[in-house]
Amino acid sequence: MKRFIYTLCVILVGSSCFLSCMKSSDDNIVTYYETTITNMQLSAVNRKIHTKTSAGKDTSYVKKLTTFPKFTIDHVNGKIYNVDSLPSDCDLSRILVTLTPSKFTGTLFIKDTDSDNLIFYSSTDSIDFTTPREIRAYNTDGTIYKSYQVTVNKHQTLTHKLIWEERPVSEFPTKQAEEEAKWKKIVEESGLKTFIGASRKEAYAYSYDNKLMVTRDNGSIWLEDDINSDASLLPLNIFNFVSYPTKVDSEDDYVLMVGYNNTDPLCTVWRKIVEDSKYGIFGEWVNMPIESYNRYILPAFPEELVYFNHAILAFCPLDDIYESRDGGITWKTYPDIYVLPNKEGELLNFEVTTDNEYIWFMDKDEKKVWRGHILEK
Repeated sequence: MKRFIYTLCVILVGSSCFLSCMKSSDDNIVTYYETTITNMQLSAVNRKIHTKTSAGKDTSYVKKLTTFPKFTIDHVNGKIYNVDSLPSDCDLSRILVTLTPSKFTGTLFIKDTDSDNLIFYSSTDSIDFTTPREIRAYNTDGTIYKSYQVTVNKHQTLTHKLIWEERPVSEFPTKQAEEEAKWKKIVEESGLKTFIGASRKEAYAYSYDNKLMVTRDNGSIWLEDDINSDASLLPLNIFNFVSYPTKVDSEDDYVLMVGYNNTDPLCTVWRKIVEDSKYGIFGEWVNMPIESYNRYILPAFPEELVYFNHAILAFCPLDDIYESRDGGITWKTYPDIYVLPNKEGELLNFEVTTDNEYIWFMDKDEKKVWRGHILEK
């Protein structure tokens, strides 16, 4: 009760001081009725990092969070929250925040977690956000207020799982699509049949007589590429392609082509290592045969191939995501790790790409976009 009376006195005193400054020349008091918070930013959050000593013992240390997410303010429903969650090791019990009211809004107060008491907001006092908090924005004379429920989201302590969050369609990365459109135009103008894909140093296409062609000068000159396998096994009409830096040398590229040919009902897999060409040594395309002992083949043609989380992911039509960590030799599903965002049944019309350590999924039919990342801890 004492704390409540004290809080009430603070409201009255603060309001009277504010109003005394709002008197006009004829001593009429001007009262404003705005009760709006226009912005919220985090200013200090601690992380508790768990690690091991050189002797193998568990230890931890505190580290300041350096990158803060943006907060969304839903004025209609009175909610403030962050879409991009904080790391799971963040301490939500002591957070410094900067709340910005509108120009003509009065005082901000935080409702106590265990009672109806109000606490005067200060940007230098930490706030416990382990549970959502009610923050009230009063008008200038303290007669009315608007209540906001403020939630600070952080990742749960799930390990190694692909987490999706819905994003605006306008955020879907277009760099890959624009690059493919550029190369398709170059291939067409060069008199070739089909664009296959491009690494950082080379690009590939099929000629009209089904030769696998390569360019190393952005499409000015096309040559028949070297193949160290039976060319009849090449996937001529239905294929997918991915390229990424090799683990041995980040300057070299590993390229993979997966698809169907005319003789085998199973997916055929081809790979090539594109090394530094300054010595005039170029890699060859090699077919990776399906061995009888290999129980982990790619059973269906993937609609999309991407390199993500240090592995190749194949998005297959029947709601399956296959992963290969050995360059396309073996493919396995991990339903506890790789799940699709709010999708059920057969995939019909979608697009997958990667950008800035995220994987992006667009459902073209429903006009929805999701951004995914692997939650490590």
